[in-house]
Amino acid sequence: MLIKLIGTMIILLNLFMQQVRAGAYVFPLSFDNLQVVHRLAGWEENETDLNPCYKWPSCYVGLDVMYRSHAPSMYSSCALNNNCLRIEKLRTRREVMEAWRHAKGIPYTGVFNVESRQATCVGMFYIDQPQHPTPETRSAVKFPGSVCGELPPENQSCHVILPLEINFGVLSSVQINDTAQEITGQLYCSLAGTVSVFAESLLGERQIYFDGARRNFYSTLAIDNQDAWDGVTFTLQGNNVRQSFTLKATLGAKSLPQAGNYTASGIIYISYL
Repeated sequence: MLIKLIGTMIILLNLFMQQVRAGAYVFPLSFDNLQVVHRLAGWEENETDLNPCYKWPSCYVGLDVMYRSHAPSMYSSCALNNNCLRIEKLRTRREVMEAWRHAKGIPYTGVFNVESRQATCVGMFYIDQPQHPTPETRSAVKFPGSVCGELPPENQSCHVILPLEINFGVLSSVQINDTAQEITGQLYCSLAGTVSVFAESLLGERQIYFDGARRNFYSTLAIDNQDAWDGVTFTLQGNNVRQSFTLKATLGAKSLPQAGNYTASGIIYISYL
């Protein structure tokens, strides 16, 4: 029995810090002069979780920032920059995600202005009352499971460079457990500082499964031989001086997988300390 394993890593090149089990992965590309450029990098939902504003008179979902003192209004993002979608007729969160994919695409990049430097993170929100967003509402709620990507310090920008694939080639079933492949990446920031780098599945799990709901055949990830799900800390010089690191994928299976072509996706990201 031969198995071709191609573990494809989706590489996120900037920042977000929370770990979730499902939802929209959102992070800032830049935050300058009260303007945020953001990227919805991925969005995963199961088929059963309900849309929290299903059957409302109206409901909008889209990208905005959370503030230290209050929730966002979604006015600049939705009304002025078209980063939103009406979703009150959609029963499940999966339907919301698919509607967004059809209307705007995933990945999705957009821009909007924020009220002040009190903004803390950018994420996917929905308006928590049945009306069109206005500057005065300030009552949006984070869409369930969404990552709210931490906005960087002023003038700080960090990046990860990695190959987009870890290709295991063709293996027999008896070669699966503990087979590993390693790639080398680089990490750098514009300013000196300490960051943590994480890697996980798109559902926020340590194991990245090749066989979906069967949850038998998987890979785990390590950064510099440390558990990537727990995160690995790096102190960087700044001035975009690059520091190398390794990302290793190790295969495992509870029972022998069936023959076939297998692909799995994961995510790697940075958080500030």
